[in-house]
Amino acid sequence: MKINFFTLLFCALCIPISAQQIDEKFARNGLYLFKELGMNTSRIIDYNLTDNGELYVLHLSDDNGNLIRLLKNGQKDTSFNFTSAILNNEGTTPVAMSATPYGTIVVLSNLWNGLSWMIHINEFFEDGTLNTQFGRGGIYTKSILDNSDDNFGQFLYTSSNGEIVVVAKINDFSVSTTEEKIAILKLSSEGRTLSSDLYANHCYRLDSSAMRDDYLFLAYSGSSENEVDHATYLAGLNSERMERQNIHCLSVEGDYETIDHIVLTDAAVYISQIKTNSEALYLINKYDVDGNRDKTFRDSGQVDGNADLYDSNFVVNKKGELFVVSKSLNDDAEILIKKLKNDGTIDETFGVDGIASIMLRHPMITLGKMQIDENDLLYIAGEMSIDGNPYGFITRIDTSIMLLKREKLDKFIRNLFVKRE
Repeated sequence: MKINFFTLLFCALCIPISAQQIDEKFARNGLYLFKELGMNTSRIIDYNLTDNGELYVLHLSDDNGNLIRLLKNGQKDTSFNFTSAILNNEGTTPVAMSATPYGTIVVLSNLWNGLSWMIHINEFFEDGTLNTQFGRGGIYTKSILDNSDDNFGQFLYTSSNGEIVVVAKINDFSVSTTEEKIAILKLSSEGRTLSSDLYANHCYRLDSSAMRDDYLFLAYSGSSENEVDHATYLAGLNSERMERQNIHCLSVEGDYETIDHIVLTDAAVYISQIKTNSEALYLINKYDVDGNRDKTFRDSGQVDGNADLYDSNFVVNKKGELFVVSKSLNDDAEILIKKLKNDGTIDETFGVDGIASIMLRHPMITLGKMQIDENDLLYIAGEMSIDGNPYGFITRIDTSIMLLKREKLDKFIRNLFVKRE
């Protein structure tokens, strides 16, 4: 048995290529870094991936709000000329954005009016200019209950007909800030109030939210008025009528923590839960839109031992496959990605035993929003540390290349030792 020279040569040529999962066709070597000359810090607030592969990104640069558009190749679109200072007004805190079916961009902020916090919304055209016909002179402000309670917008969505839905928390100063009343505000595409009311006149902790096909899902936790035990709820609402429908209730046990994220597809609802018993788990369950659990979906919840459960998220592709993305506890520059098949079992052909490792150029502080497109290109946002300062970033991962990595590695190992004839 001797090592085949040509096999070693194949390894030297192929392994660096197959090990490269970051899509280098995106931005600069696969990474768009929000760092320019003279900039000390930056942070991504939110972003939207459009159907044609463009990215709208809402971010803060040295505490100044800014909105940019990235082309499909990750380069900044210079035709998008956002020059408005409206997000930089004192007391304005941008929190979310959403692209509408008409090509405009809606931005949600929380506004301090000198007495209390209010909902603040602006709309921008495709070229980045402010739509002054939206709301009143381009500005919509609202106290959802028309009183002096603090309103904190959390999530922003736009429906297929252009209506705008805001999920907010309201604090009337009678309870602690860990639990607030959940409220829902709905606007027309012109910035006119359609409805505004409490989801429930009881204090809960709002954990997560998602909306698809005009159907809004809320994940919240707390005890109801007639219950003592703490529980977590997954509730669905039809945004057209805003009718409440509790579709699922999860009882909290000693080793269970609240719903972490919700992902909606055409026919399914996926929720992730963190369990911190003797074996830490990031467990994903699948339901239909009526709240019936899909018992054929069998995720064990097991992740890499170095995965940070509290800095994890997941996406679902068009085939129903899942990618669970975690920041590594072992190396701040490492991202760990676990792939699940559409039945929830681990895809062991992906990476090494179903888990792939991605190394970035700089250590990360935290991961942020994630989206996957029709071609299984995975977009990951977050913050990284450069010379001790935090900067926002977006990277794009080609998940199909990670499949090749395992296949090429297996082939290399099989052919490493050959008999000389």
